[in-house]
Amino acid sequence: MDETAEKSGSWEAVYKDLQRKIISGACRPRERLIEDEIMARTGATRHGVRRAFDELEKVGLLIRQPNKGVQVRDYSIREVEELYEIRECLETQAARHFSKPAEPQFITFLTSIAEKHRDASRAMRFSEVFTLNNAFHEALYQQAGNKRLAEAIQHYTFSTHPIRTRAFPSEEMREVAIKEHFEMVDAIRDGDGSRLEEIIRAHISRPKEFYLRATNFEASLEEELGNGMISPVSSTRLQG
Repeated sequence: MDETAEKSGSWEAVYKDLQRKIISGACRPRERLIEDEIMARTGATRHGVRRAFDELEKVGLLIRQPNKGVQVRDYSIREVEELYEIRECLETQAARHFSKPAEPQFITFLTSIAEKHRDASRAMRFSEVFTLNNAFHEALYQQAGNKRLAEAIQHYTFSTHPIRTRAFPSEEMREVAIKEHFEMVDAIRDGDGSRLEEIIRAHISRPKEFYLRATNFEASLEEELGNGMISPVSSTRLQG
C-alpha cells in the first residue's frame, strides 16, 4: 500500500471498499466488477479503480479473464481440493519445526496479534480480520526457520484467500478460528510440534469444507432456478 493518506475516491479507499464487499459476501464469486460503476459510486478515477483491481488481484481476491474483464475469484471443487492438499503438506511440515519451547518475546508478539484478531473479529471489522489473520500466520511460519517453506506457504495461502474469507461472515467459524489461534500459541510456547500440527490441520480444513458446502448449495440452487423448480424470490430468501 502507498503511504498516501487514504481519502474518499483514492485507490486505497476503493481497495478497502471492494475488499470488504468480497470478504463479507456482498460481492459474490464470479461476479464481474465494472470500472464505470465503481467510479460513479466512489468518485475514484479510472486509474485509481484499476490500481485497486491490481492490488486485489495480487492478494488473490480478483482475477482477470479474457473477454470477461475483472471478476471475484472463484475455484472449482477440484481446484479447492488440490490447493488445500498442498497447504496441508506445507503447513504441517512447518509445524514439525516447533519441537522446542519458543522464546517468550515471540509468544508475547504472537499473542498480541491473536488478541487484535479476536477483537476485530468480534466487532465484525472484516478488513482487519483479513489483515491480522494473515499477519498471525505469516509470523508463525517465518518462526519455523525455513525461509523457502514460509514463502511457499504464503504463496498458497494467498491463492486460497477467496476460499478462506468465504467463512468470515459466520460468527461460529470466526469463534473457532479465534480459539485455534490461541491453541497454536500454547502449543508453540510448549514446544509441542505434534499438537501444533493437529491444530493446523483442522484450522485450514474447516474453511475449505465451509466453501465447498456453500458452492454445492449455490450450484444446486442455480440448477433448480434453471429448471423452474423455485422462484428467484424464494432463492433470495434461502440465501438471506
